[in-house]
Amino acid sequence: MKNAINYYYNLNPQEIHQINKKYKFENQNKHYLFEPIERNIDELKIIYELHGYLLNIGSYCHKIILNNNHQITTNINGTNYIMLQTFTPNKIIEMNDILIFSNMYIDTKKFEKIKRDNWYNLWINKIDYVEYQISQFGKKYNLIRESSDYYIGIVENCISLLVNIKKGNSAITISHNRTTQSTNLSEYFNPTTFILDSRIRDISEYFKDCIIKQIDILDTIIKYIYYNKLNIYEINLLFIRILYPSYYLDLCETILEEKEPEEKLKQIIDKVETTEDYIRKIYHQLKPIGNLPDIEWLIKK
Repeated sequence: MKNAINYYYNLNPQEIHQINKKYKFENQNKHYLFEPIERNIDELKIIYELHGYLLNIGSYCHKIILNNNHQITTNINGTNYIMLQTFTPNKIIEMNDILIFSNMYIDTKKFEKIKRDNWYNLWINKIDYVEYQISQFGKKYNLIRESSDYYIGIVENCISLLVNIKKGNSAITISHNRTTQSTNLSEYFNPTTFILDSRIRDISEYFKDCIIKQIDILDTIIKYIYYNKLNIYEINLLFIRILYPSYYLDLCETILEEKEPEEKLKQIIDKVETTEDYIRKIYHQLKPIGNLPDIEWLIKK
């Protein structure tokens, strides 16, 4: 890989540290990351333009380095790679890091191809895919087969809530597919992970991960709502996103693709009652301030 990096980028690292399929190194006191990229070239062109905008306004963002052919990606042995000059320390994100992006104005018309704000279609497609995979391969996965009805029911509840809430406005800004309590800054400010979505997406995923890890964040959620002046529509989106069991669906996918052992699912299933109880607490706190609809299984205990 050292020869390829030198050939395509004129960089001469003395040492390269490989972590899975990613390569980290230093060159002339600058830090670089050379990693595989699966996003299509049309999206990467949009991301390249977006990251240039962020760098121009002095925002945190890794810099995409073009290869000697002025291309964003380099194909090596059938895999596309992207070169990044990294700036941020490898430490865990804090809420303020999320708020930096969620309060940043973005001209979304220029970056339509990376918008992911149509949750309805995304969730319908996601649940259809997971249900199909379970029907095809679920017989060999007892834990998935035994637990899927519960979580699929929650997904259907989320889709119904999404359809029926009164529509409003929510600022569209830089977001990520998943943001967890253990996401580090190097991951968060990597432009290859950027999408555009409601400003509450990343913080919702962050809160949800805290709930799964049994971290008490109820007061933090309330403060976030008031300090950031969320409107009624955004409070509803926030709760629906917290309720949506992305953590379960994501893990099911990786298990069905044989990338993770099924036993890992027990970490989620064993916490079903405590997770549901905590979401119930959040629901009762947000219901009056966000005019949340009646959800019988959360009202009753």
